[in-house]
Amino acid sequence: MMMKAVVVDRDYGSTTAEDMDRISQAYRAAGIRLELQHLTTEDEIIAGCQGAMAILCTGNPPISRRVMEALPELRYIQRFGIGVNSIDLDAASELGKIVLNLPGFCVQELADLATALIMGLIRNVGFYDRAIRAGGWPKGGYLLPRNVREMTLGLYGFGGAARCLYGIFHRGFGTKVIACDPYVSDKDRADHEVEFVSFDELLLRSDILSLHAPLTETTRHIFGRDAFRRMKDSAMIVNTARGPLIDQEALIWALETGEIRYAGLDTMEQEPLPPDCPLLGMDNVLLTPHSGFYGESSKHIQIQMVCDLIPGAVTASRLPARCVADRAVLARDLGLELI
Repeated sequence: MMMKAVVVDRDYGSTTAEDMDRISQAYRAAGIRLELQHLTTEDEIIAGCQGAMAILCTGNPPISRRVMEALPELRYIQRFGIGVNSIDLDAASELGKIVLNLPGFCVQELADLATALIMGLIRNVGFYDRAIRAGGWPKGGYLLPRNVREMTLGLYGFGGAARCLYGIFHRGFGTKVIACDPYVSDKDRADHEVEFVSFDELLLRSDILSLHAPLTETTRHIFGRDAFRRMKDSAMIVNTARGPLIDQEALIWALETGEIRYAGLDTMEQEPLPPDCPLLGMDNVLLTPHSGFYGESSKHIQIQMVCDLIPGAVTASRLPARCVADRAVLARDLGLELI
């Protein structure tokens, strides 16, 4: 009898039917039947995943302690991305569930999108495009662009995507780069021409502030009214990480009152944005639909990793330790060779 795995959010929008067919074939070769469902609540996931040894999450469905306790045969939870904020990692470790993510699969694409947002805002690209399409020709108008080579780029978090962005701006443009990340090793600090600063100094000095941190209880809404008050009134904030790092109401307030000048957002606290959201009418805001992961190379890596991880654990009892998000579970006897 084949084992059962369930994609619980097939309609999230980050994968295609062809992607799912390829994954289904890889799972079938490993003796796993993959079911495609779209379950949005804890109750729906519990009801739809009985008997499943694996849950696959293309987005961020609620995988809570309650869900995991109600699914005793569940062994693996596979995310199609890097973030795992919708999964209770402590409960997963305690219950012996292995949470898998895809570290690093799209860091270059995230940095490229952040660059596009930054330069698009500085050069008024969105404003000019909309004005021309509306019949205008605002030559030399709107906000006077600054020279990015004379600005300071601040990075909140210094992981893979932030390091790619550092390379683009520091090595490419010659931009001064500062960063706030207390978890960076001394070796990594020595290997990069980055000045590491406190959070308060990051706010005060950054002309461009790009977010690259995970969403935790500590980082949720860390960019609120108080943070925006401390930023330069000419500053830009760019978010390609997690939407709730920014208090969306506070951001709207900061843009409307001139506490900051620009915002570039790939991730938002509300997705999709409601049709009456003031951000939609602001010329000094660029918006993309949570698509920083999207790229030819990253898509190939993403789907290949999903095809390999759980099937490899089932058929060869091997699993890359770097892809285990609930690190505490590694202390248990998993019956797997961690590579």
